[in-house]
Amino acid sequence: MLFFALLFAGLAIFGVCVGFGTIGRPMYGQALNSYGWALSINGAALAAYFVLTRARRALRVRHGGTTSANHTPPRSLFD
Repeated sequence: MLFFALLFAGLAIFGVCVGFGTIGRPMYGQALNSYGWALSINGAALAAYFVLTRARRALRVRHGGTTSANHTPPRSLFD
């Protein structure tokens, strides 16, 4: 999971470089800037998703994990 977060963070950095115009040249009169910014936004969003998923799993493990299968829900709100 952390590998994918790092992978997409690298993809976001690559997208920023393309968006600023440091990497890539216009092809057939079309600039790559908009494609670079879209790539950076998608890469950053996916990296954040994987980091948050990993953090959520770590918190779940730290706080006791899942409830047991024999746990029954309360019958009313006041139980």
